Amino acid sequence: MRKVIASILVVLLVFGLVGCNSNSSAPETKEPAQEEPNIEPGDEKAGEIKDPVDLMFISMASTTAIYTYSTTIANMLLDVLPPGSTIDVPETSPGGLTAQYSVINGDTDLVVMNGISVRWSMENENGVMDLGKVTGGVSSLVNGLDMPHITILFSKAFIDKTNCTSIEDLVKNKVPANFYVKQKGNLGEGAFMQVLEALNVTEDDLISWGCTVTRDTAANIGTAFQDGLADVTIDHLPNGQAATVQLTTNTECKIVGMAEETANALAEKGWTKDIWKAGASKFIGHDEDILTVGAPNCLIARSDLDEDLAYLITKTVCENKDKLVAASAALEVFQPEKGGEILTEILHPGALRYYKEMGYIK
Repeated sequence: MRKVIASILVVLLVFGLVGCNSNSSAPETKEPAQEEPNIEPGDEKAGEIKDPVDLMFISMASTTAIYTYSTTIANMLLDVLPPGSTIDVPETSPGGLTAQYSVINGDTDLVVMNGISVRWSMENENGVMDLGKVTGGVSSLVNGLDMPHITILFSKAFIDKTNCTSIEDLVKNKVPANFYVKQKGNLGEGAFMQVLEALNVTEDDLISWGCTVTRDTAANIGTAFQDGLADVTIDHLPNGQAATVQLTTNTECKIVGMAEETANALAEKGWTKDIWKAGASKFIGHDEDILTVGAPNCLIARSDLDEDLAYLITKTVCENKDKLVAASAALEVFQPEKGGEILTEILHPGALRYYKEMGYIK
C-alpha cells in the first residue's frame, strides 16, 4: 500500500480553490453542502474544500499504465486539497473489468478503469462475471482519458515456425499455440474471451487442437515470451504500456490486426473500431497500420462522493492535461471538453457542474 500525504500549504491559495487566507492559523469549517445548492457558473465557492479529506484510490500493479495514471492523478489532487489530506493508492484493484464493484462495495472512493466494463455491468442482467447488474452506487467523473486497443501479439518464432500471421488464420487452420493472457477480472482477459467469441470459438476449442491457455501477470507473460514458452497474447493496452514495451524489446514479436468481420463483431459489443497507426503503440513490431478496436479508461467514483469534492477532482484532472501527458504519452488523446461524454447517464453531479460551468455540456 502506498500513502501519499499532502504537505503543501500555500499552493492552495495560488489555485484559488480553498477559501482560507494566508493569515489563517487553521482551516475554517465548511458550510453544509445543502445550504448552498445553487452555485452559479464562476462562483468562487464552487468546489471549495476547507477540511482535510482522506481518499482511497485503488490501482492495479505498479507495472501497469493504470498505476501511472492513478498515482499521477493522486499527486495532482494533493496539490489542491487542504493540508493534512491523504490519498491511499494500494495496488488492490481487481482490474478494469470488475473494479466498479469495488466502488459499489465501498472498498474505494476512486478508481481508473475502462468505461466499457461499467457499461456492460449496467446493461447485462447478471452484470460482469456474474457479479450482478449495476443499478447504482457508481458515478463517472472524467471519461476518455486514453484509447487502449485490443492488442494481438505473435512471437516471431511462432510466425517462423507456423507461417501463421493472423488470429483468423490460427483459428481457421487450427494451429496449436501457447496463449498467455491476463488473469480473470482484467479487461485484457475479457478482451481475449471476446475475440474468441467474435471468431466463433471457445477456449475449449483451442485446447482441443493442441493450444494451451495460461493466465498470469503482465511481468510473467513477458518472461514467458522471453523464455520461448509463449506464442500469442491478446490484451487491451494503451500506447506505451511499459510491460509490453519491455516484452517487445526483449523478444522479437509482431503486432497483428484483425479482420473486418472480427472487428465488426466486437463493435457490436460496444468496442470502437479504429485504425491503429504504425508505431503509435510504441511497441516494437507494430510496424504497419492495423485494424483493431478499443475503449477508453475513465475516472470512476462513488456516487455519494461529496459534490464539491467531485467538482474539484474533475476540475483538477481536466485542467492539468500537461501533467497527465508528462506521466504517460498515452494520455495525449485526452480531450477535457469531452470528459463528460461516454457515461453521461451516471455523471456525478459535481462533475456535471464543472462541465456545465465550462460550457462543455449545455
